[in-house]
Amino acid sequence: MSRGEPGLPTIRIRPIRRRARFPGVTKRSLRERGARPILGGSRASHAGGIAPLSRSPMTTVQSLRRAAMLPAAALFLAACSDRTATIPEAPSPLAPGAPPSELAALCRADVRAGTVECGAPAPAGGVSRTVFGGQNANVKLVSTNVAWNAATEIFSFDVTVQNLLPQAMGTADGTTPHASGIQVFFSQGPATTAGTGTVTVANADGLGTFTAGSQPYFQYDQVLAPQQVSEPRSWQLNVPATVTSFSFLVLVSTQLPPLLVINEVMGNPTTTGDVGEYFEVYNRGLNAVDLQGWRIASANDAGHTIASSVVVPARGYVVLANSANTATNGGLAVDYAYSSVVLNNSNTDWIALRTPGGASHDSVHYGGAANVPNGSSRALADPAQDNTILMGPAWFTSNTPYGTGSNNGTPGADNGAVVVPGPVSFVSVSPSFVQVRPGSTVQFSAQARDSAGNAVTTAYTWSTSDASKATVNPSTGLVTAVADAEVQIIATAANGVSNSRTLQVFTEDPSTVYRNHLELGTPTDGNAGDEILLNKPQFSLSYSQARGGPNWVSWNLNRSQFGYKPRCDCFSPDGSLPAGVYQVVTGDYTGSGWTRGHMVRSEERTQTDPDNASTFLMTNILPQHADLNSGPWGQLEFHLESLAKYQGKEMYVIAGGIYSGSPATLKNEGKVQIPTSTWKIVVIVDAGEGLASISSAADLQIIAVNMPNVAGIAGQPWNNPAYLTTVDALEAATGYDFLSALPDAIEAAVEAGS
Repeated sequence: MSRGEPGLPTIRIRPIRRRARFPGVTKRSLRERGARPILGGSRASHAGGIAPLSRSPMTTVQSLRRAAMLPAAALFLAACSDRTATIPEAPSPLAPGAPPSELAALCRADVRAGTVECGAPAPAGGVSRTVFGGQNANVKLVSTNVAWNAATEIFSFDVTVQNLLPQAMGTADGTTPHASGIQVFFSQGPATTAGTGTVTVANADGLGTFTAGSQPYFQYDQVLAPQQVSEPRSWQLNVPATVTSFSFLVLVSTQLPPLLVINEVMGNPTTTGDVGEYFEVYNRGLNAVDLQGWRIASANDAGHTIASSVVVPARGYVVLANSANTATNGGLAVDYAYSSVVLNNSNTDWIALRTPGGASHDSVHYGGAANVPNGSSRALADPAQDNTILMGPAWFTSNTPYGTGSNNGTPGADNGAVVVPGPVSFVSVSPSFVQVRPGSTVQFSAQARDSAGNAVTTAYTWSTSDASKATVNPSTGLVTAVADAEVQIIATAANGVSNSRTLQVFTEDPSTVYRNHLELGTPTDGNAGDEILLNKPQFSLSYSQARGGPNWVSWNLNRSQFGYKPRCDCFSPDGSLPAGVYQVVTGDYTGSGWTRGHMVRSEERTQTDPDNASTFLMTNILPQHADLNSGPWGQLEFHLESLAKYQGKEMYVIAGGIYSGSPATLKNEGKVQIPTSTWKIVVIVDAGEGLASISSAADLQIIAVNMPNVAGIAGQPWNNPAYLTTVDALEAATGYDFLSALPDAIEAAVEAGS
């Protein structure tokens, strides 16, 4: 990956620190100064997380302010991790008839680093409840009064739920509270991710079977109108002092009232008789509604009860008509035929849709001095506007032919009129990622959208997370870089919804320093027959002629290796391979469906053009699925870049692939084998240090990951517990002995993850 490729952002929280590790901190209860969004709130960071929060010293143990939310159907929840480039971030409008899709956000807190990193796991199937979420799109959870009681080991915080939907929550009819209220349930966890011990929910209201069995939940017994905020509920978790960090996933389950609109009426078609008459119902809500048992009423008619299932999808349409016979109704595609209702086109006529209980849900009166025109429907310009008078200004006469072409209308489709957008629910900020030297200027821009994905015109107020590192014109978004740092540039819409992007202010070192790429030992597996060792100034590797790619690539990573040379995109065969060894070319990948996955990342070698070009040698490349390459693999690359540039770290990295017994090859040509997963080992020490500086396991940190080479993981965080592993496990999977230069006792400890 390189600058501008997809990645995900950081969410930072205040670390809650142990007194023993941070001398001088007095004992006091943990608290927050004001409400904060649990995830992706109004101070959104990068591509949908929250901006770094101010830190203050706090006593005792774990920091957890990271409940995450689930977006509703077809709404994207921006995932959160260590850096951002570009990810899809605006809620997408639902296509008519689109089924609900579930996305979630799994969050993990690191107490020592003071970070929370989140991403979207794969959708869970089989959910029968109406599950909503999508921080800053559909709901917003906010936490206050965070505290940990050392005596009881209870971790507590107050949580409110805000309804950002266009319909009420916690009610089936819009007014009567539902017995289940609004339930925020634990879909996964809480699970310990560092330290030892078990985290459990201490004061759950009950257990449910939302997406699995025995899931604790907190219930809010309120009906929340759109934009309304609930009363706070105290969440309490049992968190032993031995737990350093933990994670969980929460989703929101609730009843929603239907939000149906009579959206189009054909009162006088050109067909003979009434067989071409129809009216269209649009679902403005985010939950599908079945019209079975509902009643169609009209003036001078007996009315009709809908006898079969007619599901109006969320943000979708159904056509209810006098006749379903396309041979006589003008070629009209019908979802349900009622036959007993006639639209007589008089100024006194009306049509209504009533609930099974008999309440009028929506009704349209013809009104005005003119009747409905012949051969053309009347269509509602904006389903959110008052549709009471069919001949009023909210409606227009259709001129789009349908069916046999003898009538005009848009049955079962958008009316094609300009829709008046709703309030801002999401703000996207551009550019997605930029790196500049101090003194440079960058123009940022923003785009606001409502909950349906419609663009909204609004004024923005621009701010920066650290004015000492970068300043911004509050009105125009013009940023001036001041000093080296990662800074969040924040755009806030007039209604307070905001988002931000990362600006890297970076001064490159005067020259590149490459330390020993094999400082911690040359990986060996006892099978020298399939290893061609190549040592380059920029990295070292073992090449497999049989696989058509590296067994492993090993390299040193530090601040001095980053610069401003552009990505060359010059994939080339490696002429340093011995004579007779096939040299893989970029064309071997062309049309295969697999990306050319860098082991040493292009961005890590940008001080000189030759350095960057070295990373495009095909001996540094393995086939990776695009979702892996631009997803968690790329996120980890961004994380390591931040450690090197801004946190004073030196790293020694090894990466490679794991293969099945009979691996597939690119385009079935037998030249390049496709790994089932790619792995990476990162040894982290302070800048300038190496093997001689390591005298105990405490002198280094280890990151070991093994990531599946599959589709569907683009939104996953790099530190998904499913990807985190140990060096021991990678040695067992690959057959290689890693980190052999470390003293035996240290090697044994760090490879076991202890």
